[in-house]
Amino acid sequence: MNSLPSSQPAPSTGLGYTKYGNGPECVLVMHDWLGDHTNYSAVMPYLDTAAFTYTFVDLRGYGKSIHLTGSYTIDEIADDCLRLVDQLGWQRFHLLGHSMTGMATQRIAANAPSRVKSAIAVCPVSAAGNRLEGEALSFFASTCNNDEALRRLVKFVTGGLSDTWADVKLRQNRERVAPGCRRAYLDMLTRTHFVEDVRGLETPFLVLVGDKDPGLGKDAMQQTFLAWHPNTQVLTIPNCGHYPMQECPPYFAKMIESFLHTHAD
Repeated sequence: MNSLPSSQPAPSTGLGYTKYGNGPECVLVMHDWLGDHTNYSAVMPYLDTAAFTYTFVDLRGYGKSIHLTGSYTIDEIADDCLRLVDQLGWQRFHLLGHSMTGMATQRIAANAPSRVKSAIAVCPVSAAGNRLEGEALSFFASTCNNDEALRRLVKFVTGGLSDTWADVKLRQNRERVAPGCRRAYLDMLTRTHFVEDVRGLETPFLVLVGDKDPGLGKDAMQQTFLAWHPNTQVLTIPNCGHYPMQECPPYFAKMIESFLHTHAD
């Protein structure tokens, strides 16, 4: 029987999180730019809680950490997450990052290579950042406050899912992401570059992409994760866009856990 999620509010200096499962293999799970840890609510019932302990973290400005402010940099994310796993008593662990936090899996693995057993990057932005300019950057920036722009974005990156889907994602963002962090994390996404720090990193990586994700497909991964990390495999999820944990949760659970079992102690 699956255990119930255990929610932990953020202390004054630490990130909030939801813990799920009691297994020996520990997995730190990070969310994307637009949503918090509740992105993964749909996948939780399909996870193996006897084999794994999942901790779904909220970064500063999100969900259970919505009251926390900071510099909103990739180094801060890595430091906060390593502080959290120390607090949890995890000596070695697995990582999972989605979109924005795809680069966080790389930063954390580079900072603590002996502690990270494996990493999963889902539809990820890489250590090279997402170099948006001109109209593209203006459009992404507009989603921070313009509801219709955000609806357009989430429909676009998921291959044209319904208006109802877009409304759900909009409500999640506006209720669970602090306005003050939205543009700051976008700046991180578009300006960060630490490729030389991760080139040749031997951490086993699984990169998952959706075949309907227009900007972060397999071709993009050929130029980034596959080019830099010698122990990387890329798998494409069929009939899926940028949010596989919400679009096809049982299949997503199977894919990540097949990989995690391979790299368990």
